[in-house]
Amino acid sequence: MKHLTSWSVFERFEDIPGEGELQDRLSAAGIEGLELFTLFDPVDVTYYGVPSVVSVHLPYAIDWHSAWEGRSYDDTGSDPKYFSFGSDRDEMVTNLRTAIDAAAPLNPAYGVLHAGNTDMRQVMQRKHDDDGGRVIRDFAEFLNCTVSAYPGGEPPYKLAFENLWWEGLKLRSPSEWRILEDDLEFDNWGFTLDTGHMMNTVDDAYDEDSAIDGLLEIIGGYPQDMIDRIGTVHLQCSTSAEYRSTFEVRHLSQDTDMKAWFNSAYEHAGKIDQHRPFASPRVREIIDILKPDYLTHELYGAGSGNRWGDIISQRNLFRG
Repeated sequence: MKHLTSWSVFERFEDIPGEGELQDRLSAAGIEGLELFTLFDPVDVTYYGVPSVVSVHLPYAIDWHSAWEGRSYDDTGSDPKYFSFGSDRDEMVTNLRTAIDAAAPLNPAYGVLHAGNTDMRQVMQRKHDDDGGRVIRDFAEFLNCTVSAYPGGEPPYKLAFENLWWEGLKLRSPSEWRILEDDLEFDNWGFTLDTGHMMNTVDDAYDEDSAIDGLLEIIGGYPQDMIDRIGTVHLQCSTSAEYRSTFEVRHLSQDTDMKAWFNSAYEHAGKIDQHRPFASPRVREIIDILKPDYLTHELYGAGSGNRWGDIISQRNLFRG
């Protein structure tokens, strides 16, 4: 198992602390490589041939499903491709294919792609109307259209679908995996299990131990062939149950200022999804069951303000 950490094209290698070459500085923190967050533009050539860049995380569109169903938003305050991959199905397919192609010269081991969705009309509510199974089926259709243009009908590298806590792929049930097994028309795919995202689906995840117990109960119900699809894990702790049970429910109305609504939605998501380091060595119980090829410490210094301190602290749980 290789230990990675997340990085992005917005950041510079020079900002990684320590002395010596890039890999020397990463190794000092116990990290063997980077999972690079990419965009729709071609990745800068300075990343080409860098052994420490192991994998990529493709762009995330928060509400692609509305656009897929023909309900695109008029004013999101941003380029539609960053919000929903595009304004209609043709744009969405073209833009996602562009994102996949943009990272292909790096020859990544895999490319992470979120397979859930956040209906922005209901984002400030506790229950959403969208059926999760339908979102997954539509996601499979979206990916089939995107990938069909590649030689042999396969993507240029493995696509690793990541769970979220809103509608779509949550990885709480093998039935979600079966939908993808049945509906996807290509083979080079797998899962990225994000521990914090899954914790955000556990009602009593008020503290780390209860959240770990919740995850162990969920993955204890996985069949082995589903576990075999989980080649990579995003490791982060999110004990957001108290916030999720107490935040003020708000409804979108005709006179709502949409830009203010979107800003509130992103702030809301950040309070749910905390990206804090684990402190308990019990987290190893989860990884011992899943046995991923890659373990990405997806930490940004939330709360502590010390990103690399958090990475080293969590990485040390796996020593010895």
